[in-house]
Amino acid sequence: MKKLLTSALLLALSCSLLTASPGLPPGRRASTPYDRYMAPVHRVLRSLNGQPPSFEKVAALTRKGYNFRYVYDEPYVAPLPQVTEARRAGDCKAKSLWLANAMNDPSVRYVIGKARRTSKISHAWLMWKYKGQWWILDPTNTPKPIPAASASPDEYIVFYTYDRNGSYKHQTPWRNRAVADQDAED
Repeated sequence: MKKLLTSALLLALSCSLLTASPGLPPGRRASTPYDRYMAPVHRVLRSLNGQPPSFEKVAALTRKGYNFRYVYDEPYVAPLPQVTEARRAGDCKAKSLWLANAMNDPSVRYVIGKARRTSKISHAWLMWKYKGQWWILDPTNTPKPIPAASASPDEYIVFYTYDRNGSYKHQTPWRNRAVADQDAED
């Protein structure tokens, strides 16, 4: 009995150390290289408290963010959404954070990864689940939501995700098609 209890306790402890952001493959709740720059992201994500918006509203907001002028400011820190809105300008971090705030959906994920495997720099975008399907919201590169399942394995490669509960480092880069397939099994 003591061995069984010890095994159960160890299993529970290991499960608590390796947590997953809901709907995404296992990520390890951990610090990331970007955490020291993420105060605005965490602030916004923790403040989201609305109901899931309609697809039409999200598509319109993505289009609006896409039409903001691209301006690269601080290499790592996203300005608060109010600054991006007032300037009608920002980079990928700023536009994605603005979009998350405008959506006000507490289940949205802020992502850092690579838009393309061959990219030399990192990129930020959102992942959003609507009616059981994951969508890529990238107001920097496209005015329309992209079904995650349609992205090639060389596009939108996730290294870190952030949600209202914290940061997740994905042991192996998350590929959207694999997530879409995994969600179909859930």
